[in-house]
Amino acid sequence: MTIDIDEAKVARNEAGLWLGWVLATAVGMLLGFLPFVFFVEDLDLGLVRILIPLWSGFMVGVLQWLVLSRFLTHSADWIINGGAGYALGYALGLSVIQILGASPLGALVGYILFGVIVALLQWPVLRREIPNVVPWLLANVAGWALGAYLGPWILNLIVSGSTASQVLSTAVISASTGLIAGAITGLALVWIVRQPEMEPFEPPEMEKMK
Repeated sequence: MTIDIDEAKVARNEAGLWLGWVLATAVGMLLGFLPFVFFVEDLDLGLVRILIPLWSGFMVGVLQWLVLSRFLTHSADWIINGGAGYALGYALGLSVIQILGASPLGALVGYILFGVIVALLQWPVLRREIPNVVPWLLANVAGWALGAYLGPWILNLIVSGSTASQVLSTAVISASTGLIAGAITGLALVWIVRQPEMEPFEPPEMEKMK
């Protein structure tokens, strides 16, 4: 099932859609990562690597759905595709980074893989609004990669060279990553809605019957 975005509603409040999308992504990231800081030491490391992407993916997916629900009629699939895409992308991206030794190249490949998987799993829901996946894929790759790189840099600006607590560092990095990724993908989403919808395919036999 694909979602059908009401272009008239978006045209009246493009800024609201964009801002809501940015905040939903940032808050979803924050609520997805921050709770684990308080009991991560009590959990098995392998379990943590499964729970964090699943929970954070779910939170991002749900909050993005709450934003989109104001602009479309059927949006429940976004929770499944959006959340699953984020969780799977994060898990695989992290695995690639770990396999390649957390080198700059490994991190870059991991972030690119993250954005690609998120976009590919979300696009079936958006395909009514966008004729091909490339713009959404590029926006996700750019948004999440840039957010992941700038998050630690923003933390260093805030703590001014001092050692940050785990709670502060997790909160700043996750929220910053979500803000940056949400800003870029939100712009892409607004741009997508402005484009003509892809007409549903009808077999030649159906056209002759009209």
